[in-house]
Amino acid sequence: MSKASKPLRYWAARLRLGAEEAYAQLSSTSSTFPTAVQSGLEAYRKQLTGIISIGGTAMLPTLNRQAETSSEALERLLVRWLPRASGRSVFVGDVVAVQNTGSEGLFVRRVAAVEGDEMVTDSPEEKAFILPQGQCWVLADNEKLSHKEVTDSRSLGPLPFQQIAGRVLYALRSSTDHNVVENSDAAMAADGPVLQAELDLDELAAPER
Repeated sequence: MSKASKPLRYWAARLRLGAEEAYAQLSSTSSTFPTAVQSGLEAYRKQLTGIISIGGTAMLPTLNRQAETSSEALERLLVRWLPRASGRSVFVGDVVAVQNTGSEGLFVRRVAAVEGDEMVTDSPEEKAFILPQGQCWVLADNEKLSHKEVTDSRSLGPLPFQQIAGRVLYALRSSTDHNVVENSDAAMAADGPVLQAELDLDELAAPER
């Protein structure tokens, strides 16, 4: 897609990202105004998305359905990076890429609750609690897996928003089998222009380098 044909809301999203980066730099006591401006420009020039691969059965049936019959199955995902994820950019229902603590890897889960939500359990031994500010609760979609078989908030507990690397926009299994990933209504509205501008099926289908 040519620069001229990309939607205005897409350019607004990139401009907002650049402004947020510049503001964050200015808020740092060690950053100068020219440095902040340069950081903002660099953020503005970057694409908003990237490509990752997912394996395993944790997100069945939403993602990687081929893993039911092949343990080696992988699905390619287009992810919108969220450099400063927060309750204003991550919503209940979103499928997100989560930074794996202690490694450079990512795993994909769905946001089940966010800051301020009450968490209740069927277990009489566990008390209800309110998710603290700046935290969320993520779960695997595959309800057949127990908390001992999958990594999510049932074993990890609440996650800080800073661990959310991005939101999954699109999934590709083959050049003829691909689809938009359903997220929250708010996310779908915000991500629509980004998906329109940056989805490249040839690139998504290309082998990993």
